Amino acid sequence: MNKYLSEEKEIDFYSLPQALYKEKNIKNILRYENNCILYKESNVDLINKEKLITSHSIVYVINGRLRVNTYDGDEVIIQNGEMIFMPRDSYIISDYIKNNTSMKVYLFFFEHDIALKFLAQNHTPSALKESSKLVCQLKVTQNIKYFISSLESFNFKTLNTKEILELKLLELLYLLDDNNQNNIIKTLLFSESFKEKRDIESFMLEHYDKNLSINDFASLSGRSLSSFNRDFKKKYNTSPKKWLIKKKMNKAKTMLKKGSNVSTCASSLGYNNVSNFIKAYKSVYKLTPKYMQQTILLDSE
Repeated sequence: MNKYLSEEKEIDFYSLPQALYKEKNIKNILRYENNCILYKESNVDLINKEKLITSHSIVYVINGRLRVNTYDGDEVIIQNGEMIFMPRDSYIISDYIKNNTSMKVYLFFFEHDIALKFLAQNHTPSALKESSKLVCQLKVTQNIKYFISSLESFNFKTLNTKEILELKLLELLYLLDDNNQNNIIKTLLFSESFKEKRDIESFMLEHYDKNLSINDFASLSGRSLSSFNRDFKKKYNTSPKKWLIKKKMNKAKTMLKKGSNVSTCASSLGYNNVSNFIKAYKSVYKLTPKYMQQTILLDSE
């Protein structure tokens, strides 16, 4: 188990790139569905942020420091003028730390279809002979710096310019390939074709309290949805949905006994809506969490 992920810390959860689109400190340069080019600037450090990255992601740091810890225990740190690649369906915890001035980064997200379009023109049979880390630092050349600088002057009438966005993302991939001795091809091929199946029991016990859908759990465990449901039922003799609700509500009951309020329980267990949490709790225990907490307190007097 990754010690960094298992430490008992307060962790904020985000699903990217979706969660970024409405942030005030984000400039949407180009965006179409889950493909996008974004610019982020922040005057505060962003520590211990938990993320599910649903599209392939490349981050370029203009100013600041980015540390990424993966589920598998790898750690990658990049600073000013450096770049990192993170594959789709990655579960990570990251720190964005500013230097003397604001933290400034460019973020690129591209989905499976763009990755395949790039690979279709560059795939060589030997590319997968060497293993590659899924999260890795990328080399930055002067041409890539010119490409990054050019983004500052972009001013499109509409953000949802699919064709231009696709061209710019492919341009970045070609620039990376030109410098990187096919490392970007190996990395993309590796992440597209290889998803190791993770042990369901240990995976679910570590992440059941996150705000993840069943599809997210399936993808992160390295399975299709049907395969995940089948393996899960074989292991637990119930559906993932029923198991998750019961497991979360068991933890909620323990938290209530220790004095946590209903809102804290809801947010700690991945519920953005307190009403949905109360409904789920009542479906398991036939009582509202507040009423049960009051009963527990009365019994202890």
